[in-house]
Amino acid sequence: MEKASRGDDLIDVVVRLPRKAIEETLLSARPASQKEDERRLGAANAALAGRRRRASRFPGVRFYDPSWDMLLELYVASRERRDLAVSQLCALSGGSTTTALRHIENMEALGYIGREADASDRRRLVVIMLPLLINAMDQWLDLQMIGAEIGL
Repeated sequence: MEKASRGDDLIDVVVRLPRKAIEETLLSARPASQKEDERRLGAANAALAGRRRRASRFPGVRFYDPSWDMLLELYVASRERRDLAVSQLCALSGGSTTTALRHIENMEALGYIGREADASDRRRLVVIMLPLLINAMDQWLDLQMIGAEIGL
């Protein structure tokens, strides 16, 4: 082994940073733009498609995460400027209507979503994303895309 010349000695330093600090640094480095909104929508659609492919390849196995499925579906619908009625969102959850309604009530209580009367049919309620959910989904999608770019 070659002896290192003066000044070439290296000191290895291991720095452990909290995940939140790293994520905030990565997120702050990305400029907001219309293109980012399109990329986020693409990433959300890819996540939904991946979940559907997974379910189709394992017949009989229940990959059940109704809240996450509903959040992804709601995000995509919102970004595509489509309304989702409560009944539609329940059907997209992959579970029973009763279970889906419990998840909707929980997400509503947490301040992620709201329900309001459909402008075209007052008998129907649509689910809307509230700012807390919009910000959380945008950040999660940004982190997913950054992770894919840097190989994480």
